[in-house]
Amino acid sequence: MAEGEPLGEVVLDPDQPDATTLPLIDRIFVGRECAGVDDSRRILLADDPEISRNHLEIRVDPESSRAVVVDTSSNGTRINGLRIERSVDVPLNGGDRIQVGSHVLEFKSAVVVTRAAAAHAKPGATISVDTPTSMAMVMGDLINFSTVSETADQQVIGRDVDRLYKELRELLTEHRGILVDYVGDAFFASWEIEADPEAVDNALAFVLAASKRVSECTKDFELRYADGSPLRMGWGVTLGPVVMRLMPGAVVMVLGDAVNLGFRIGSIAGREHRASILVTEAVKDASTRPFRFADSEKVTVKGRATEETIYGVYDA
Repeated sequence: MAEGEPLGEVVLDPDQPDATTLPLIDRIFVGRECAGVDDSRRILLADDPEISRNHLEIRVDPESSRAVVVDTSSNGTRINGLRIERSVDVPLNGGDRIQVGSHVLEFKSAVVVTRAAAAHAKPGATISVDTPTSMAMVMGDLINFSTVSETADQQVIGRDVDRLYKELRELLTEHRGILVDYVGDAFFASWEIEADPEAVDNALAFVLAASKRVSECTKDFELRYADGSPLRMGWGVTLGPVVMRLMPGAVVMVLGDAVNLGFRIGSIAGREHRASILVTEAVKDASTRPFRFADSEKVTVKGRATEETIYGVYDA
């Protein structure tokens, strides 16, 4: 690329109507002041007291095909919902979203930047692996999908499932959630309590909207159950402490009893006349919006010595 040509761009609050874009020549500084930095290389966010005077720096090196963000703040920075360590080069990839106080920055790269760049980072550089954080989590599971996929055309599976999960990803962004991973045919999303005080309510609002969207999407799918009915998803919602670890290849592993429980109750949701969305008692007690919960049910969950109290949840 020619000298001085932008290597990418940074979009401030990309989901807002007044989103603004700044070309990234080599580096951009973000903060309330960023004193001494030319306006073409800084994003000033003076409206948020949670943002430090010099909060972070984004750099791109075309020769090594690396893009990194360095947190220099006192209040912390998150990439795709995960807190990063201070004063450490953390790899960035096109489409990554950086949370800075109440603002979001989306990095878009014009150079080849791949996940392999994560190998240059220190182990655990993106998160403090030993510090538990509390999260609301949603696990969605396509019901009896193994039976469907056993005989279905693989191209049809790929097309229909891709369309479905694209719709769910868009909903997730609207409800301030983070996609953690796809686990087989399951959809795993999270909301960090520290970053979002309304995490539980946002998770519940998302899963209700997602359940409705699944019904709307799958009714037109070629992929169906043997009796001709459209695909359905069961959902589990949990709340609790987890530990996150960055694995090789920039894969984030989330560990905790609440994770295991979420997948367990998600696997029974929508089965045996149960509601398609099941939540734990902790989620029900933490919600503040007028959601409608069914009567409690005690179930034996695989891998747990005691019964778990769960509730179906519906629109108010």
